Amino acid sequence: MKFCSTRGGSAGSTFEEAVSRGYAPDGGLYVPEQLPRLSLAELSLWQQLDFPSLQEEILKLFVGDELSAAELSEVVRGSYSCFSAPEIVPVVPLPGMTESTPGQDPPIFIAELFHGPTFCFKDLGLQPLVRLLARLAENRGSKRTFLVSTTGDTGPAAMRAVADAGSSRLRIVVFFPEGQISELQRRQMTTTMSAPDAKVQTARVASFEGGGDDMDLPLKRLGVDSDFAERHGLCGINSYNLGRPVCQMAHYFWSYFRAVDKLGAEMGTPIDIAVPSGALGNLAAGFMARQMGLPLRRLVAGVNSNDITHRTIESGEFHRSEHMEKTLSDAINIQVPYNMERVFYYLTDEDPALVKSWMTEMDTSGKLTLAPEWIERLQAIFGSCRVDDDAMCSAMRRALDEHGYLSDPHTAVGLAAAWAVYCSGKNAELSAPAAVVVLATASPCKFQASVTEAVGATRWAAYQAGPGFPQAARAAMAAQEQPLGRLIAQGSLQESHRAWETEVRLMLENAA
Repeated sequence: MKFCSTRGGSAGSTFEEAVSRGYAPDGGLYVPEQLPRLSLAELSLWQQLDFPSLQEEILKLFVGDELSAAELSEVVRGSYSCFSAPEIVPVVPLPGMTESTPGQDPPIFIAELFHGPTFCFKDLGLQPLVRLLARLAENRGSKRTFLVSTTGDTGPAAMRAVADAGSSRLRIVVFFPEGQISELQRRQMTTTMSAPDAKVQTARVASFEGGGDDMDLPLKRLGVDSDFAERHGLCGINSYNLGRPVCQMAHYFWSYFRAVDKLGAEMGTPIDIAVPSGALGNLAAGFMARQMGLPLRRLVAGVNSNDITHRTIESGEFHRSEHMEKTLSDAINIQVPYNMERVFYYLTDEDPALVKSWMTEMDTSGKLTLAPEWIERLQAIFGSCRVDDDAMCSAMRRALDEHGYLSDPHTAVGLAAAWAVYCSGKNAELSAPAAVVVLATASPCKFQASVTEAVGATRWAAYQAGPGFPQAARAAMAAQEQPLGRLIAQGSLQESHRAWETEVRLMLENAA
């Protein structure tokens, strides 16, 4: 398989080139030149596989012969060796929401994507991606430096994946918005850093004064500076990297198969999936799986008050907001989700010229308004719901009070979206889904302040003291933190971008 940019460049790129570069040289995102298409018969065979075997089958389609079967198997098996759930992703019914009656709400299942080593769904994409990059670097005799911007979950998962890969050819630098991640998320990073007196700094963390995605542009500029990027082996592993949605497709196939199993339904039965959505890597993975033939009827994006994805789906207004709102679901605080570009690519039937014109307009003005024909096409595939903090807290309480299920705030956004879209009386039409799967993207253990705000200190204390609270989370909270770096805001956002880019360049040059 070969890969190209959503904006038309880089045709004929290999898998290694696509995942090693992150962004394409023309500023676009890598996509397959042609997505594989799967028949219902092929899906029925995949339905019988365990999770690692399913991931291997998916990755074979994209990696091709760039790794041997033995190398790919080693990558995949190692990626899930530290997951706490035997099935990797449990798909469980929401109690009281598993009976399907015509004209009533469809049954709801929860796909728990948080049983990895950092208790969030990012482990499912980053463990295999980092190990793939490590193996490719070892085969090539090269080194890789990962630059990561995180709103809370990507950073810990990326640092843990680098540590677990155990390769001397990898190093990582992570940036997060100061004061906008949870204490456990911060500690998961600062307790994984290299010691200050280490001869080689393989893992570093710095905060920056700004909003959730304010660091994206400086890192993108470094990534598309081909000479600098090649000299330092730069590689971005945020979800703009093709490897993230490719690896994350596995949990869509898995969740679909398990829902069909639990329903006793036939392959091809339509299922909808509700997705807490930030940078849209997860949503793009679902869209790609749907394009490959997975019988997903619709994908529903749940967003918080930073609602650009909802505004795009509802009215075609892909407009950057002037300000980032701080929320209780801060891991999805995003103003411009970079994976919307992949959504546009497949929405337009893979038209790179149109996507390039759209993204150039967005990059220049911060605003892109879709024509009615594109809004109609978008709404045929996607639903959306804006869930503010009050609605999120209400959904978390409802899940606990009515169904005995404690969620994290981001999963609560997904549940609120599912309940809003699939309310009683709206699903009598023949095309209604047989079930809805809500992707539970993180464990509640990571978000003490938000969970306490929603359900109260007494219930949080009971959870924290109970058997459901991971021992590894307790250990991280007690571990010694290493000192952080800090990037200071410099007047306007544009001035900050220039200053931060310069600081990161110097940081990498001095560490070389």
